[in-house]
Amino acid sequence: MVRTADENQALCGVRILIAEDEILIALDMEAAFRDAGADVVGPCTTIAAALDAVRNEALSLAVLDIRLGQVTTEEVSDLLAERGVPFLFYSGQALPVEMQRKCNGALVVDKPAAQQDLVGAAAKLLAA
Repeated sequence: MVRTADENQALCGVRILIAEDEILIALDMEAAFRDAGADVVGPCTTIAAALDAVRNEALSLAVLDIRLGQVTTEEVSDLLAERGVPFLFYSGQALPVEMQRKCNGALVVDKPAAQQDLVGAAAKLLAA
């Protein structure tokens, strides 16, 4: 992901959960969202850590990989939906059928994406 400074800080004051198990991708995402003015929760590299964050943090938005290790983030997306927190998926994999059904219309940003594409997707989701 190519990083560029966002002078407008489109996500100023937004609290974003990052659930990503590839640490280099997670750190790049964290930097991109911080550059856009967001406060970042995580990155969470396990389902347990992501669930804990959803239960205990005030979140504006979550960005989830479809899988953390071998486990899907379905339980995390279910809890986010229950709590009314918008989320998007950032993954190189297709959304499993059951998750497609449950997350009808969920935004999926394909890896790899440029920083401005991922930040833009988050800003668009928050504006909706």
